[in-house]
Amino acid sequence: MDGQEKHKFPPIIELNVGGRFFTTTHLTLTKCPDNMLSAMFSGKYSVIRDKDGRYFIDADGDNFIHILNYLRYGDIPSQRIAEAVYREATYFGIHGLVDELEKYPQILAKIQRNNYRNQFPGFGDCLDTVINVSSQTASSETTEVILLLYKKENEPNNEDFNLNHVCLCKHPHSDRNSTFDAKLGPWKAESCEKDVLNCLMFDLTSQGFVVTAKALGQCKYGHEDEKCAKMFFSLCFYWWK
Repeated sequence: MDGQEKHKFPPIIELNVGGRFFTTTHLTLTKCPDNMLSAMFSGKYSVIRDKDGRYFIDADGDNFIHILNYLRYGDIPSQRIAEAVYREATYFGIHGLVDELEKYPQILAKIQRNNYRNQFPGFGDCLDTVINVSSQTASSETTEVILLLYKKENEPNNEDFNLNHVCLCKHPHSDRNSTFDAKLGPWKAESCEKDVLNCLMFDLTSQGFVVTAKALGQCKYGHEDEKCAKMFFSLCFYWWK
């Protein structure tokens, strides 16, 4: 400790976790090494107390009981509450409990979906843009968002092909041309534009949006026999369904 005196904890520990009170032992809190709780109560750091002298932890007290029971008995919570406890177990770095909870299908599915999304740089920003655009123009029963997706940048053979062109498509409800509201690309994964669209649609519907998608085709720009390969899609949000 470089000359600093280590704080000595009593064998019985009174805790205030987000306003819920617990009594446990110092041995239980430090049983599993290399996690936040064992570090907090190692004596190397000062731990704040509430007005009644309990050691305070800023976390969800309702979920903390499951962290405590894992440290005490090795208990694994049921699937019904697994996701909430997983968040707390990850926060505290309780690696054994994290590993057990990741065997539950709903948590494993969420991990796999996140791994899939991470293959597409800017996926989260694109999703946020789609939602923001839909909210800014929600003045009727439906709102349409034009989305541009492309796995690869254009690699033309013709030197006169303008790489800096503005991508346009025929507007789905008029004769005019339309540019995009949100875009995503390029990416190195094997997944095609339709696969990424399905992922975006899953996330939108999971958040409660009622939305449909329609392919609008490729960008209209081309030079001689070469066309821009970027794909347009229309996302229609329904506000009364």
